Amino acid sequence: MNSPERMPAETHKPFTGYLWGALAVLTCPCHLPILAAVLAGTTAGAFIGDHWGVAALALTGLFVLSVARLLRAFKGRS
Repeated sequence: MNSPERMPAETHKPFTGYLWGALAVLTCPCHLPILAAVLAGTTAGAFIGDHWGVAALALTGLFVLSVARLLRAFKGRS
């Protein structure tokens, strides 16, 4: 009914900005030990446990990307 194509631009930007912000909070590299504890017993948790450096680099890259997109989404908004 309210597809993103029909939504006004001023409604679409904050919504995507909030989604990028949520992703930034979840992928913050300082949350890696918490993420490893939550995912313990899963394949992702085993990967994080074995490869801390790779996981930290991947999360840092995703965090920087999501923060950049977050700032871009709210840049024109006052």
